[in-house]
Amino acid sequence: MMSKETFRRPILAAAGLLVAFQLAGCGVTDAILSSGPTPRVEDCMLQQQATPSKYVCAGKTYTAVQLADIRSGKRAAAK
Repeated sequence: MMSKETFRRPILAAAGLLVAFQLAGCGVTDAILSSGPTPRVEDCMLQQQATPSKYVCAGKTYTAVQLADIRSGKRAAAK
């Protein structure tokens, strides 16, 4: 039969790992994870899977290249 101390160690280790993953950024909620200039790919709907992919964001169409430019600080005009 396991003692209480032997039973608690794996539970405490698992809890410690969960806390470490949360602090490292793994499993962070979307509200915290989503940051940066808008529109973001995660906020858009895939319209055409081609090269380059096209996304619809708030009624405007962007290519993947335009969204990457927006993310890097270059403003891209919507088509």
